[in-house]
Amino acid sequence: MSQTNPPLQIAIIGAGFSGMMTGVQLMRQTTMPLTLHLINDKYEFGKGPAYSTTHPKHILNVPAAKMTAFPDRPEHFLDWAHRQEAYQDMDKEVLGKVFLPRRDFGRYLSEVWTEAVAGKRPDTTVNIIHDKAVDITAADGSNTIVLASGQTIAADYVVLATGNEPPRNLPVSDPALYDDPNYIGDPWNNKAVDNLDPDRDILIIGNGLTMVDIVIGIMDTGFNGVIHTLSPDGLAILPHRYGYIAYSKLAEELKAPYKLNELYKLINKHIKVFKKSELSPEPVIDSLRPLTQKIWQGLSLEDKQRFLKYLMPHWNKIRHRMPGHMYDYLMQRQIAGGMVIHRGRLLNMTQTSNGLSAEILETNTDTPIRLDVSRIINCIGPNTYVSQSLNPLLQQLVSKDMLQADPLRIGMQVTDHWTLVGADGREIPSLYTIGGNLRGLLWETTAVPELRAQAATLAGEILSKAANV
Repeated sequence: MSQTNPPLQIAIIGAGFSGMMTGVQLMRQTTMPLTLHLINDKYEFGKGPAYSTTHPKHILNVPAAKMTAFPDRPEHFLDWAHRQEAYQDMDKEVLGKVFLPRRDFGRYLSEVWTEAVAGKRPDTTVNIIHDKAVDITAADGSNTIVLASGQTIAADYVVLATGNEPPRNLPVSDPALYDDPNYIGDPWNNKAVDNLDPDRDILIIGNGLTMVDIVIGIMDTGFNGVIHTLSPDGLAILPHRYGYIAYSKLAEELKAPYKLNELYKLINKHIKVFKKSELSPEPVIDSLRPLTQKIWQGLSLEDKQRFLKYLMPHWNKIRHRMPGHMYDYLMQRQIAGGMVIHRGRLLNMTQTSNGLSAEILETNTDTPIRLDVSRIINCIGPNTYVSQSLNPLLQQLVSKDMLQADPLRIGMQVTDHWTLVGADGREIPSLYTIGGNLRGLLWETTAVPELRAQAATLAGEILSKAANV
């Protein structure tokens, strides 16, 4: 009588887009018995903070034709959207250029998961666990995951799909302010725009895409006050202006080995060509998108450090843009006096008898100004230094020397196959990660085009390794 092998046990910690799609790809690719454990404790399964929103004005920053969950099915989302009642009367080519609500993409992801589970192999089992992972013990080729409830899960392989961390806390002279309900340290929680005083001003620290979401949420509450925003670069977001012009000249001139000074000169040369025609340089930077990870990996550590210190704000301004009509909305708010953009830095925050006070120093001035507001919302972007993580699991792994920051302190130290490297420099071959945790290795690793490809690659990597054990 033949003896069958026990199912391969894979645990995925975090079930946002990256975690869920890794599970989907494992179900699609496996040729062996498989048990999947997906551990999710925070946002709606499969959606994470980006796609859990139900607000109709929270929209994708990429048009529908560029969004899909599957790298090998480029029109999968567009076809889905065209079947929906709200869009079925639109010309499909036009629909492909529309920035749809993120809640629609969230519904799409739910259907992707449902279809994947319905089509899985009979010998594949899926367990969704609503709990928080707090520890992992790796020994003798197996892993034990400890949950906050005390339950344990055994797994042959573990994927850390932990997503973005909340922002680091803003500077204060009295740490008690962090517990003030009017200080929102995590802009992605549901309390950021709840119970606002409609007539008192608000301060948002940070001027990126998260700020845009918060402003939209605030204005839909009937808010009548002024929204102040603060960052070193002012309003550092541009609109999508050119309908994704395809530009190839820069990529044709790029040659390895890559050096930052030479790259900067070459990119600037092509930007000047655009400016001569009175065009903004976004298509030049967009043309690097397929090559960004390769270029990043080819740079020296010193060049990467210089990029992060000197060029990252300029890169982010051009690279991460918003739909044109949302940009117009913010401009209209500023013209009407309902939004004031401050360029400078925060010196301190204090509690007052009826709210909060912020002391800020604007660029090119010597005298700080004080803003008295009802609420301060921290939108400076996710904390990327894992040694300062607020996630209990990551804290535990750092304390056990199973996890360390990459040399740039913007992600986790990993191998080229995305397995963790402990503090002793040794690989932990059964522990993988995905998404933003790979920033140090890949740089561009937080948008759907990168994440969907990572999910497919990672699933294949794990299944191939398991088959050869």
